[in-house]
Amino acid sequence: MRANFDSLRSVARRGIVATLAYGLGASLSVSAMAAEPGEAKLPQLDIQTYPSQIFWLIIAFIVLYFLVSKIAVPRISEVLSEREERIADDLDKAETLSKEAEQVRAEYEKALAEARDKAHAATREAQEAAAKSGAELEAESHAKISGMLKDAESRIAAARAEAVGNVRSVARDVAGDAVSKLIGVQVAEAEIDKVIDATMEARS
Repeated sequence: MRANFDSLRSVARRGIVATLAYGLGASLSVSAMAAEPGEAKLPQLDIQTYPSQIFWLIIAFIVLYFLVSKIAVPRISEVLSEREERIADDLDKAETLSKEAEQVRAEYEKALAEARDKAHAATREAQEAAAKSGAELEAESHAKISGMLKDAESRIAAARAEAVGNVRSVARDVAGDAVSKLIGVQVAEAEIDKVIDATMEARS
């Protein structure tokens, strides 16, 4: 950018010099044409006034050069410098925002990956807990059913024993009464029990 300022200043200087040189050359050619005999002379084309005209031309050139070099060019340079600084600041801000965006994106992707891992882990733990709970419930159910079966078998065995005892008692009484009534003999209970046991074993 500083090179652009220097080139701009050089171009301005060359333009001013070329303009003044062109004006001076045009004045000399016009004065030469006006110096032909028989034609009216203008005051500004009179050769005798050239020294004063050149003097004021040099003064005007110096003043114009001073104004351009000290006022216009520095102002233009200042404007361009401010614009360059503003553009540089905008580029820096854009680069900073781009880096922040990349950082936010990386953090978002990291958080998303962690959330996915946690979700997978939670799902796996829930499945394992459900399987474990199901196994425990199944084992508990089997234990309860086994206990209920054993209890039922015990009660059935007790009821059967009780029923057998009741049948034997009834059979003993009935058999004793029948024998006593038929033959008038009292049979011992032990003998009746033997007969009843033999009959039940034969049926079973």
